[in-house]
Amino acid sequence: MRRVSDLLRTPAGRRLTLVAGPWDAREVGSVVLVDEMRELASAAPGALAILSRHAMRSCDVLDALRLAGRGGLAGIVLPGPSGTSPEMVELARREGVALLAGASDHSLSDTVLGLSAAVRADPGLLLRRTREAIDGLGAMEGAGEDDILRAASASVGVAYVVADLADPAANATVIRVGGRPDGYVCWEGEDPAAAIVAQVVATTLGRVRAAAREAEAARERALLALLGAKDTRTAARRARHEGVPVDGWHVAVFLRDPGGGATPGAADPVLREARRAAAALPGALGLRNKGLGDRGLGDKGLGDAGLGGTADLSAPPLVTRWQDGVLVLLTADERTTLGAGLPHPPRALWPSVTGAGIGTCQAGPDGLRRTASQARAAAARAAAGEVVRFDRLGVHALLAELSGSESALVAARDMLAPLERLGALSAHAVPTLKAYLDSWGSRTRAAELLNLHPNAVAHRIRRIAEALDADLSDPQTRFALQLACHVVLDHDCLPGTTTPISSS
Repeated sequence: MRRVSDLLRTPAGRRLTLVAGPWDAREVGSVVLVDEMRELASAAPGALAILSRHAMRSCDVLDALRLAGRGGLAGIVLPGPSGTSPEMVELARREGVALLAGASDHSLSDTVLGLSAAVRADPGLLLRRTREAIDGLGAMEGAGEDDILRAASASVGVAYVVADLADPAANATVIRVGGRPDGYVCWEGEDPAAAIVAQVVATTLGRVRAAAREAEAARERALLALLGAKDTRTAARRARHEGVPVDGWHVAVFLRDPGGGATPGAADPVLREARRAAAALPGALGLRNKGLGDRGLGDKGLGDAGLGGTADLSAPPLVTRWQDGVLVLLTADERTTLGAGLPHPPRALWPSVTGAGIGTCQAGPDGLRRTASQARAAAARAAAGEVVRFDRLGVHALLAELSGSESALVAARDMLAPLERLGALSAHAVPTLKAYLDSWGSRTRAAELLNLHPNAVAHRIRRIAEALDADLSDPQTRFALQLACHVVLDHDCLPGTTTPISSS
């Protein structure tokens, strides 16, 4: 550990002159710049205090020595040359404080920086500061990232921040999760202790992130199991055990992915963008994350956004791959109106390559499944970049929910499967049957919709009826086939339109 006598031999210390007091009475633990005398009174024991001229205007040298002695400081540095007096020499000796004078042509900031660097480079102090910081981090088991960064910064005396990309102008050490880079711990300065502790901080944050992601993955698996379960009660118990808030009020958002999902092991840009947008989504829907205020709306409060009723989220949004897209689940403790005056959330929240659907607010495990199904059904009718709310589909809500249901789609395709045996006509059979049934059996009207001659429509319908072995004069048969055509074409056509893949 360095003492004042050691610092006087460093490049920054050679510009200082010992005026009075012992130069080896106390070890120097830090260097501080004092601009007001109250700062001198609060300086840490063992500090070497460098007084500014402003500080000396409010207190004379004797008062400064008394304050330094009571605080256990190693020494004080006066601005510029200073004389001595017997009383000053005696007081410095009695208080055990080294009294030094600085050079008039040397700036205070240069002196502080130079002496601080010399103190930090001391092996003993470096070891002690590093050990104390590491011990402190080890005692923070279960703490969040912000608390870890705050504690590490306070213990070392530098400001640690986390960034996605390292700033070339700052020091940085990589955070790894599962062996892969996942951001950087950055800081400024050349403090060796800060560099050592930064490695520990990065390792700690890596463990925290890995544990959080594993817990999140377990919640997602439990959520997917609940969505596809036949035994809802058993699946709901498992979901509760994994931390899925199944018993609240749920609103689902479904982002359709035209690419059909990411390849296993590859990057998933849609899922990554959906996770990033999920933090802002509650504010757009009139919800609040507990403890986060109204951050989802930036500077705008919820009351100013015209969103109607509000509620607190009981858990962070859950984001997971589901079927042919990405599901975002929001759960509140109380029912919310979700902002009746807002047509849909801002486009900036959504991945640009997808359409999105929003389900209605539903309660409990069964409600969770229902709102997810509604959101997917609404998304099936959304064009790229468009957001469709299920509760605004009107008379199309039934068809939308059926077209978003896997069981309904399977049943409809099974019903129409015999049409695949019609050879060249098979590609046009379903659009032809739909147009004919939508036209109440009018060959003329169907011909106009399909741009065909009425006789061609009559020929097709005759072959279709034979392939299906169906009586098209029977009302129930007509209704079932018409519904099946809508479900299949709504699923296989361009979302938001009724234009089939091929109609002629």
